[in-house]
Amino acid sequence: MSSRAIRHVDAFTATPLEGNPAAVVDAEGLSTETMQRIALNQHLSETVFLFPPKSPANHAHIRIFTPGTELPFAGHPTIAASHILVSEGRVKLATGEPLLLETGAGVIPVVVSGDPPLYTMTQAKPDFRSYDPPLDDIAAWLGLNPGDVIRAEEVSTGIYWKIAQISSYEAMLRVEPDMMALLKVPHGMAIFCIGASTPNVQIHVRAFAPEAGVFEDPVTGSANGCTAAFIAKHELLPTRDGEIAYTAEQGIELGQPGLVHARVTGIPGDITAHIGGNAVTVLRGELFL
Repeated sequence: MSSRAIRHVDAFTATPLEGNPAAVVDAEGLSTETMQRIALNQHLSETVFLFPPKSPANHAHIRIFTPGTELPFAGHPTIAASHILVSEGRVKLATGEPLLLETGAGVIPVVVSGDPPLYTMTQAKPDFRSYDPPLDDIAAWLGLNPGDVIRAEEVSTGIYWKIAQISSYEAMLRVEPDMMALLKVPHGMAIFCIGASTPNVQIHVRAFAPEAGVFEDPVTGSANGCTAAFIAKHELLPTRDGEIAYTAEQGIELGQPGLVHARVTGIPGDITAHIGGNAVTVLRGELFL
């Protein structure tokens, strides 16, 4: 029997037991099957596995698993992995140097700044696809009334999400998702509205991915990246010098609140989403296999 380090990191928060927890595992030598079993055993929305980089130009290679499947990319485990690499001193960054993480969606740069550290990842260039179900059908899946969903699209900034805009914060408070209906939505659905409960926060987000074994994710970096690209494309918030910056709240309905610091550059023709959050280690231990 061998052992390896495992931690639980709460991402998109500096407060223990808030935000979105991810397990972070030292993984060199583990098989894909074993990693999937560990992710199932942890019962967290994602577990991230740390490997040495494939290229000496990068700092680490990561693989990310939900309890049911491997993902090419996900946001909060990327934040959690960055936090472990930096806070444990496994990577020493020069001033202004980004952390470079190899993922299934390519190399993701993560800028580390501030105290407590804010980890800001630059996600992949967005890809937009039409999403065809009638908006009122989507509203019904969410327990809402006709007219409460005002636009929807499929977006990827590393992984595809169906993004749906809710008409108001008042409507968002009435969401009661039909998980059996959402189970039929490939890759998951994220919903957002303009308006929030937290002071100085502009956007409220929820994300559902029952097909991947995650009924609702507390705070979702990939979905927030797709949402930010969607907001920029449709010019839903004011733009200054080709950029939009805002803060989003998520996880309140689950009792795990977190904040996402979003910035979109290159508007309108070269949109790029930058998604940041804090992180805190809440558990360290050994995994015996």
